[in-house]
Amino acid sequence: MPDQGPGLFRQTHLIASGAQNWISQPLLAHGKQFAYASTLAVYIYNNEDQQLQKITGYQSHTITSFAWNPRDSNLIAVATNDDHVNIFDVAKDESVKKLKMPRRNIAQLEWDPNSPHIIRCVADNNLCKINIDNNMLEQLRFSPPAGQRITRVVRNARLSSMCAIGTDKGHVCLYNTDNGLHETVVTNYKEPIVDIDFDPKSEDYMLVACASGQISMWCVQGAFNIDVKKKEIKPMVITEFLRQPAGLCACKFMPNMPGTFVTASDRHGVLRTWSVSNANPMNMIKLEQGKVHSLAPLQGVESGSKLSVSFKTGEVSIVDVRTRRTRWATTGGHTETVFDCVIAPSDPTKVISASFDGTVRCWDMRTKEQTACFYTGDAPSGRLGSDNEAHEAGRGALYTCAISCDGGTIAAAGFEGIVYFFDVESGKALKAHRVHSGAVHRIVAHPLEHGVFATAGLDGKCCVVTRDGLRKALNHTMPIQGCSWDPFQPDIIACGGKDGTIEIWNVTNEDHESIDKIRDKHTSKVYGVLYSPLVQGRLMSVSDDNTAKIFELTPDGRYTARMPVTLEGHESNVRGQAWHPEIPEICFTGSWDKTVRTWNSVTGQCLQVTKRHLADVYAIATHPARPFLAVTCSRDSTIRFWSTEECAPAAKIRAVLGKDATSCSIVGEERNGDERKRLLGRAAGRDLGEKMAASSSDGERFGAAFAALSGEPLAEELWYLATIEFTGVKDARGFGATGISVPHRSEVESLVGDAAARLEEARFAKTRGGDKKDTALRKAATLRLELGDFRAYCELMKEIGEWDAALSIAPAVSLEYWRRLAGERIKSMEKDEDADVERLVHLQLAAGKASDATSGLVRAGRDEEAFTVACTAAEGRFGPEIAEDAGGTPSPSPLKKLAPLGGGGGSPPKPAGPLSPPPAPGHHARMPSDGSGAGGPLDTLPHNLDGSLPAALKARNSLPSLGGGVGKLAPLPPIAGAGTLNKLRAVSAFGSLQTNGSGHASRDGDGGVLPPTPAGAQGVVAAAKKFIAKGGVDEASTVRGAQAATRLLHGDAIGAASRYLSVGNTREAVRALIRGSQVEMATALMRTLPESSPGSKDAAHVLACERAVELGEWEIAAEAAGSIQNVAERSWRLLLVRARFAATESNPSIVERFDRMCDATRDVAGAWEGGCGGGG
Repeated sequence: MPDQGPGLFRQTHLIASGAQNWISQPLLAHGKQFAYASTLAVYIYNNEDQQLQKITGYQSHTITSFAWNPRDSNLIAVATNDDHVNIFDVAKDESVKKLKMPRRNIAQLEWDPNSPHIIRCVADNNLCKINIDNNMLEQLRFSPPAGQRITRVVRNARLSSMCAIGTDKGHVCLYNTDNGLHETVVTNYKEPIVDIDFDPKSEDYMLVACASGQISMWCVQGAFNIDVKKKEIKPMVITEFLRQPAGLCACKFMPNMPGTFVTASDRHGVLRTWSVSNANPMNMIKLEQGKVHSLAPLQGVESGSKLSVSFKTGEVSIVDVRTRRTRWATTGGHTETVFDCVIAPSDPTKVISASFDGTVRCWDMRTKEQTACFYTGDAPSGRLGSDNEAHEAGRGALYTCAISCDGGTIAAAGFEGIVYFFDVESGKALKAHRVHSGAVHRIVAHPLEHGVFATAGLDGKCCVVTRDGLRKALNHTMPIQGCSWDPFQPDIIACGGKDGTIEIWNVTNEDHESIDKIRDKHTSKVYGVLYSPLVQGRLMSVSDDNTAKIFELTPDGRYTARMPVTLEGHESNVRGQAWHPEIPEICFTGSWDKTVRTWNSVTGQCLQVTKRHLADVYAIATHPARPFLAVTCSRDSTIRFWSTEECAPAAKIRAVLGKDATSCSIVGEERNGDERKRLLGRAAGRDLGEKMAASSSDGERFGAAFAALSGEPLAEELWYLATIEFTGVKDARGFGATGISVPHRSEVESLVGDAAARLEEARFAKTRGGDKKDTALRKAATLRLELGDFRAYCELMKEIGEWDAALSIAPAVSLEYWRRLAGERIKSMEKDEDADVERLVHLQLAAGKASDATSGLVRAGRDEEAFTVACTAAEGRFGPEIAEDAGGTPSPSPLKKLAPLGGGGGSPPKPAGPLSPPPAPGHHARMPSDGSGAGGPLDTLPHNLDGSLPAALKARNSLPSLGGGVGKLAPLPPIAGAGTLNKLRAVSAFGSLQTNGSGHASRDGDGGVLPPTPAGAQGVVAAAKKFIAKGGVDEASTVRGAQAATRLLHGDAIGAASRYLSVGNTREAVRALIRGSQVEMATALMRTLPESSPGSKDAAHVLACERAVELGEWEIAAEAAGSIQNVAERSWRLLLVRARFAATESNPSIVERFDRMCDATRDVAGAWEGGCGGGG
């Protein structure tokens, strides 16, 4: 069902569900795509950039298997636990056929590659085939041995008639789908068969893996052989690989790496790569996500050595097996129904969600990343409350969650009646308390008192609890499922009961009697109640009678007996509810009918029906600091983010044009010149005017406006970037800013450096759920390398034992440093009895330790090689051994100056003219409007005689420098006969030094290389501008441009604009916003950055005029048109505004009055040149 209405509840983005882990193969790859199954849907991604392409195959019951049609990637088959098989057309996102099976437990679907109408499956533990054309399920002539369960069914890709079948008792059978022949090839495995895979390059070889860690390679030649003369040819084991620890869960051939396969375990996050010619593993790949669940190699030659991996946590990643690096990963996701979500009262960017999977997860809505995950199974064991039953780890499915008003404590509860508490700062689970004897369906935080919560339980009690336990219990006569604190009277709480009654309590009363009861208004149970944050005494209830009702109460909590307003229209039970934080009349409800409805709570009118969720909508969350943003959660396991800007469509344009945004019209009403305030909340109605008036810049002013009035999570970040670009103040975000998804180019060095420093703290401490030491330090090393701090990279890699990586980068520091590092490696290898002698000798020779190499070769009995080395050393061809000083650092040797690049003589280049002086501390210079720009110097690099960089250092050009001497290159020994060479300054984080066609460095106008850049960010940017003007390429802008194009392709205009702004390309930022229909933001940006393009102010006026006309804001449309500086354009635009107004207004006197206003505006240009002022 398409959405109905004017876009009042518009989805901006979502957090996808995690991959489920209760079926053996939730991952599949086909063609240029890969997919995973969540609880109720299939998520399809493309291989190239791992962008989510489609959520399809939605089911109302849990998915048990899915399969891609091998001939048509547009068709998938999905089986569910209600005995149905659905055929879905992915492009049309619709079911083309739904088959009801007579057998239960349909699993392990596989489309027949030769017969597109046949799907094979396992049903009731029998091998079967489904004929799609006639809806028939036929059992094949194979059943597992008695008492055994089929665990794996895999087809031979090169011989499609052959299938291998594994069981839970260690049997492996081969089955011929053409003639029904089958034979058992192995019965001696003692553990379940967890995976089988055929060699994609040969029909004769098969891998078998069992849970005990046994891996075997089989030759299946001779299977089904009925020729008496060839009876001796039969399947046989040809290789037994090194037994792995118990927990083996997957074993897959890599189709683009012949002879290579990968194994994984469900007990740790380590992949092992193997060659079929070696019984021992070749390499290990450590993955930080933890326990692995399944593997699926990506298909197609272009996918190379990439492998998709799903984890027990629900996360999915893409790993490059050849390079042993993770290329992409999700940040987690719930694997079961998400029953509740809330926005932290103290931080409007933090979302908390609770799921039936037993986890509470914290999300940053700006980056869409999971920031924390709490497990109910981590709650300390022991007696819970007054009950004698101890907590069992692994239990704890959750229905509801809340976070305290100070943001310090998270509470969650579910079907056990236990309330779980988690400390946000430490990330630890606290003691859980059993305060109910039945399930808890609602927990809410006290609006003022830190760490205090109220719960509603099916045992008929509403309990006030803290992390220390029960504070007070309010006893109802019936089970209750909803409760809500009154924000105006925080001692008052309302509860909804199973019999449809709403009961009001004052928790300070000692008589244990309720204030009032509202009876007989709902015909079924009340699932939730919620007080309005804007109108005292207004209460909304939602019910299983498919309605919501609005009640008016007195300030002391008593029912006024006025008939409630009934919100009718949902087709099933209503669950989610929320009030708009700015508009008192607007509210939202979510239902089992998969829809979210927007209502006018005064008239009862349904303003919009939104259907984007694939299943029941359980919760809706809003926040007073971001009033036009909403969050929902659902049984489809997703968390979705929404914009409600169109509820007050003219608010943004009025704020941009300096008008009072609070008096804008709201959806469903006519303005009629009424200037009363319609936005009454904290962000827009109370604080916006003051913030805009107190702003010191246009960027800060517009940032405040869009934070309050935009429903886009990234709107605030875009205006931080605009402020940095316009003012040059790098710390515009404030100290300790978090959730930065698009850093400005001037912030990169400090942000990445801080991230590396935090990771390096893993040396001293490790918290639960954090990176292990080696993983954290490896990440830190990578960040240091990207910042050009080669020495720090080498030291970190040395610390975690990755000497080869450290030694490969060490020459970028200096040859002396490399030799010192090599000396340390030699000493460690000499102490290791199992060290590779060959590698040790090679390293000794390279480090100039020929004597040690000779001795080692003699001890190894390789006398002739020792003799050769000794003779070569005698002639001095290994070079001198570098002596170390007392501190272990080599003494530097002087660097003779070599000839200028490209020159044959020794005359130095002419000095360049002075650059612009450095700015004040904490500032950076603005980049040119076209996005060009590059930065200041890297340290001196050694060069070949033709001026080109040595191969080992070519990557240096694209790496930024930390400055302050960190990562500088020490001088190399002189190169005999090379003459003199000027020090060459490369480009830093803002670009890279390019060479011309002959491989020589670009020169400036005087024939010399770029001169050293003064200290300070402004000098860096000035040098970058000069460099770009001389024909250089700003690679930072190129990278950001590609990212922005991808964001636009996926409908994220603000994300695209932010990426353009981060490199100073304001023109493209404006274009991206206009393409994404963010007209108000584009208008404001053009006014904030007047240099964005010639005539940008007039273009901003035209945009504002058109948007105001579209919204019916005729007076400000005329004012915007009158502000156009170009006389002809101003007259023409005013004429259009007058004509459009006359076409909509039938009263001649009103039209005449408007014409006079337009005439007056035409004669006074620049009507809103003073910027936006801020409304009251």
